[in-house]
Amino acid sequence: MNKLTFRCFMLCGLSSMNAMAQQSLDAYVQSPGSNVFTVVASSSNALSTPVDLDFYPDQSSRPFELWILNQGTSTSGGSSVIVTNANKSTRKSKYVKDGNAYHFMDMASAMAFGLDEWATSADVLDANHGTNHYTGPTLWPGDLSIYGIVGNPSSSQVNGSHLSMIHQSPFGKGIAFEKDLVFWVLDGYEGNIKRYDFGNPHQPGGADHSGGGVWVYSDFNFTKHATLPSHIVMDANRKYLYGCDPVGKRVFRIDITTGTDFGPAIKVNTEKLVEYREYTGLEMKNVVTTGLKSPVGIDIYGDRMIVTDNGTDEIIIYSISNNFSEVGRIKLSYTNPDPMGVKVGPDGKIYFVDYTNKKAYMIDNNAVWPLAVSEVSTPANTLSVYPNPVASSITLQSNLDLQNAQVKIINLLGEEVFNQWSSNTTLDVSGLSKGLYILQVKTNNKFLTQKFMKQ
Repeated sequence: MNKLTFRCFMLCGLSSMNAMAQQSLDAYVQSPGSNVFTVVASSSNALSTPVDLDFYPDQSSRPFELWILNQGTSTSGGSSVIVTNANKSTRKSKYVKDGNAYHFMDMASAMAFGLDEWATSADVLDANHGTNHYTGPTLWPGDLSIYGIVGNPSSSQVNGSHLSMIHQSPFGKGIAFEKDLVFWVLDGYEGNIKRYDFGNPHQPGGADHSGGGVWVYSDFNFTKHATLPSHIVMDANRKYLYGCDPVGKRVFRIDITTGTDFGPAIKVNTEKLVEYREYTGLEMKNVVTTGLKSPVGIDIYGDRMIVTDNGTDEIIIYSISNNFSEVGRIKLSYTNPDPMGVKVGPDGKIYFVDYTNKKAYMIDNNAVWPLAVSEVSTPANTLSVYPNPVASSITLQSNLDLQNAQVKIINLLGEEVFNQWSSNTTLDVSGLSKGLYILQVKTNNKFLTQKFMKQ
């Protein structure tokens, strides 16, 4: 094991630097000449109508497994293209379509992973393809031995591989995961936002959807776009929900910890549910109201908010802590761009889908570092930090050569509080405020990350 002790006298007053520290994600807009666009999947990988994407949440068991959602048509239903090793040239893809995507993924508009299960919203009036108001989010298994396998072809006994569906949001425009089996849906039919708790889902392909409940937040109002989705996303603390409104040309934020139970509400249809209640008093704020034409895709990464503007063909980065000020824009300069969903990957790279070009792209920039800890580590490359918790100085231990390594310290807002090339020195962290930090080391083009607690 190679040991390296870092000593630094620059950390005095680090607490005062936190607010001014620059997140490395800004390199995408501050050094655009270093941006490298790579096609992760295309029509040759069965991308047909890509609208959204998300990474499988357990990076330790299935690292860089990227799921891409095809919207499909009202006669075909949506589908998935699952890319393994999405960040590498060795990536491979797999096309999966549920046995009854015609109903359960009719005109899919967005997707969001939970702990293992994931859910989709549907931008259609009636998933039964009639004139009733019978559509809503669907809960799916993340297990690839079940999703698209069980109930394919579907039957009256095993109706596809879905785990649940609640039909109270026709024209669902976006979906975001909160906790357990709870997802939020932007409802284009009633122009509000709803909290869905799938409660007790049935077995794959089952029929009893009555175990779920819905909370309707009637204070929130928006007008649905005729064709574009309106993606939403939850922050890491599960307090704020952010979303895009392409008609209102805004990005909004909702405090999901607010709102008061107003009592039973009138359902969109007579579907049997555990509960269907109205909540009022929701605290909300429009965080971006200028400079947008048709915002669609959105993600939160540390202290940065990333938005795709389908009207200007740009990816825009905002600083959350600096009153959502615009950091900069990535102009998509290829032919006929049509950006939809966007996601910052575990590696800090930006992934997004293009509907018209039928492609999923990865944007890389060598100045960008990931915020993740375990997500980029492998058993072959290890990093230890001791003592941990630490009061004054820390020692690093790794199986890689740490001489002339670049070292960063990141706080939980995603801000760099230290960035230096170090060799045979000691890192004195006594100037850091108490709390949890992420230590990152780059050596020989390999990333090592570890958490440490400052006492």
